[in-house]
Amino acid sequence: MVCCKASEEAIAVCDLIAEQAARFFAVRDVELFVLAVHEAIVNAVKAVRQAGLEEGTVSLVFFVADDEVTVAVEDDGGGIPKETMKQLGGKTLADVLLAESGRGLLLIHEIMDAMALVERAGGRRMLVMKMQREAT
Repeated sequence: MVCCKASEEAIAVCDLIAEQAARFFAVRDVELFVLAVHEAIVNAVKAVRQAGLEEGTVSLVFFVADDEVTVAVEDDGGGIPKETMKQLGGKTLADVLLAESGRGLLLIHEIMDAMALVERAGGRRMLVMKMQREAT
């Protein structure tokens, strides 16, 4: 688990950690895995800033199983609204290409093998993503 102050530096650190984890645990596509984690962390940092929390944090957690790697991203900013997650189902990248927001979540949805929003204590939400590991 990594917990950082929500900042540009946190994005860079999480990118490095995600790349090393993806390579070490041999996920099916290292570059796409890193892109998905990057987008989730960028969204988390943005949520903390929009909430006006100067000391807000983002957390990145990895869970590794024999056949998949699960990544969870949580922030102090209130997480992704449920309505936003529900709207992802019927959209394509072409639908949101020029939109003000929503591309990152749609990319994550398309890249990862599974994605879910988990309700946490105190009204917080955690974005959980999974990617298969290469067969050994």
